[in-house]
Amino acid sequence: MDEPYVQDILLAAFAKYAPLLAVQTAEPISASTRLMHWREYEKIDWDTVHRSTTVFANAYCIRKGLIRKAQMAFNIQLFVAKNPDSILKTGVPDTWIFELDDVDYLDEALMECYEVENGMQANEGVDDPRLREQFILKPSLTGRGAGIYVFDTRERLESLLESEFESDDEEEDEDEESGQAVSQIREWVIQRYINRPLLLPTHGNRKFHLRVYVLAAGDLDVFVYRHMLALFAPRPYAESAGDLDDQRAHLTNTCLQAKHEGFDESDAVRLFWSLDLAQDKLDRIFDQICKILSDTFAAVSNESTSFQAWGNCIEQFGFDFLLDEDCNAFMLEANAYPDFKQTGDGLKSVVEGFMAASVATAADSLLLKDADVPDDVRQMMEADRTDLVKVFSRNNVRNW
Repeated sequence: MDEPYVQDILLAAFAKYAPLLAVQTAEPISASTRLMHWREYEKIDWDTVHRSTTVFANAYCIRKGLIRKAQMAFNIQLFVAKNPDSILKTGVPDTWIFELDDVDYLDEALMECYEVENGMQANEGVDDPRLREQFILKPSLTGRGAGIYVFDTRERLESLLESEFESDDEEEDEDEESGQAVSQIREWVIQRYINRPLLLPTHGNRKFHLRVYVLAAGDLDVFVYRHMLALFAPRPYAESAGDLDDQRAHLTNTCLQAKHEGFDESDAVRLFWSLDLAQDKLDRIFDQICKILSDTFAAVSNESTSFQAWGNCIEQFGFDFLLDEDCNAFMLEANAYPDFKQTGDGLKSVVEGFMAASVATAADSLLLKDADVPDDVRQMMEADRTDLVKVFSRNNVRNW
């Protein structure tokens, strides 16, 4: 939020509605003024937001049930157990919560996710990587591709974990020397790796994932922004499917790619609706994504200890989806405060459109809900929200 890339877009979106709308990105804030408090999560004055009826925030205070990978997996598993016909049963890769204090206790940890152990054993004698059962290890809390690894053998998993624990020990030693305590990451999720992703010859047969911008407003309406992005890995997937160390073929995060020389933004980020796919396939993928997101918010909003939708808050999320070779969509994770900058300058209009839609929704649903608003402003709000598709509400209304 402190990035000029984002802040300039945000302030421009609010400026359209001046002087009817006010936004504040710094402290102190006045509880007597009807305004939007738009800051980084850690800097939001939660006490004022909680007590005030005139101050609105750009985040929910409690939403770990959505953005922490292990907590979301747990909530989805609960929901599917109660709703066996939910699309989440097939629209999310098999996911296991994996906790470990030391590599010496790996046997005990794998007993809690025996399907992973069985899958690794089943790989013995299977040479074709696309026929092997592969898994992906992700820290529950980190983002931007940090600490993510693909594995298909017990030996590789053990080696990866040893490396992670050694790195944690080194960081802990450094922090102890500086007098700071550190909490080591000991919680991961393991997901079944989709090793037959959709590959497009016109895009070099490179793996890609979809970044879907989602807006949650009040208590609780959820919208998908239609202009989704496709983020491509820099190397062809088919040539590196068996080389699990080749992260530039397996991981599609642009923040990782940008660190390498020769990074081409225009080649890494494309518009979903311009992909070389038939229109009916694009429509089917979008419909799947909307249904998956609808049930995802139904799942997390039922668990008030890990997700609470306050009526005077909105929040933007970035959801990541992967497509398999049959164009089936799988939700991978949700990100709070999505890294808009990875969209790049070439497709900056996508971020501008989503920000304008978010501000218009905040104005219509929260800030100016009961105000006497001129017709031309109402029309501008409606125009800015044209590309938002409601996928969930407390009344479970679906409009796509």
